[in-house]
Amino acid sequence: MNNTTYHISKTKKEKEARNLEINKLDGYQINPKAKGKNAIKVDKVLFVDDNISEKIIRKKIDSKIEYLLYKLKLLETDDGEGGSIEKSLMDAEKLRVQLINKYVKYLGHTYYSLTLKKIELLIDEFNYRLYMNEFKKENNYGREEGRRGR
Repeated sequence: MNNTTYHISKTKKEKEARNLEINKLDGYQINPKAKGKNAIKVDKVLFVDDNISEKIIRKKIDSKIEYLLYKLKLLETDDGEGGSIEKSLMDAEKLRVQLINKYVKYLGHTYYSLTLKKIELLIDEFNYRLYMNEFKKENNYGREEGRRGR
């Protein structure tokens, strides 16, 4: 296949072309996964504008936090199993690590610190639920009703 790169830019002047070195641009890169019929195959998209990349990252993080809150709400209504709590806890810790390592350079300081506090509260709540689940199992395992010793 032909190794060709394309640059699409929108300007007010028609027929104005810019020659940019795409490899040297710095920005937020995503790899699209959606594939459509009769569409151009896109391997990567690079957002150079800081405002756009910050909005995309905020939307991504907010949707992940909403998902974790949904899982926490399900654990409140249901007597959650240990596996689902552990999986949710691992997802929350993974989001925290991604926020610290990957997204910190794109986000503002106030949004970053508030989001980190939200995630840490979620992690604490999942740890508490896991501890209470293990505590209930331990107490129920020790007692067997209906049998008496000598």
